[in-house]
Amino acid sequence: MTVTRLGNLALGCIALLIIICGAVVMNNPSPSPLTSGIRFAGLAGFVLLVVAAIMTPWSREIYHTFGTSFTRFHHIFALGGLLAITLHPSFLAIRLLTAAIFVPRFGSGLTSLANIGRLSLILIYLSVAVLFLRRYLPKYWRVFHALIWGALALGIIHGTLIGTDMKNPVLFVLINGLAIVAIGAFFVKRLKGRAVPV
Repeated sequence: MTVTRLGNLALGCIALLIIICGAVVMNNPSPSPLTSGIRFAGLAGFVLLVVAAIMTPWSREIYHTFGTSFTRFHHIFALGGLLAITLHPSFLAIRLLTAAIFVPRFGSGLTSLANIGRLSLILIYLSVAVLFLRRYLPKYWRVFHALIWGALALGIIHGTLIGTDMKNPVLFVLINGLAIVAIGAFFVKRLKGRAVPV
């Protein structure tokens, strides 16, 4: 099968989102190229992971629209997002010469919320790791894999509170709009799951 017009349009919109993220970073570059890389990796990673999450309720539609299996298509975006979102703190660790930024910090107030991205990264990896254990957790792996939704919620809080580029109104609307669509997809997935038992 080949990609339909709708599929090409969807891929174009996703590419445009990534281009907008890069353009916003380039329009307001950091003194250090590495810092600009930190910013872009965070934005691109979030976009790709959210896109991967949004498509989950429509596995059949994905196959007919993009001419490939849902699993393969979903994993392309998920792995791309995982790579980018991993580079986000990794570049920061290189810049600061410390691995402490990977350790979650708990406390109270906005400072704790701003650093909640560290916990988000852990949840993302847990949701991915459980895929390799689903043979041993046939009844529960989906529950653990759903941690990605919580991770994305924490990620948007983190980015909104301390993200340099989230001060750009266009990007703020786009990123938060994606998050809202992802929330909608989460509920659609739950409703479909109840209507059609697996």
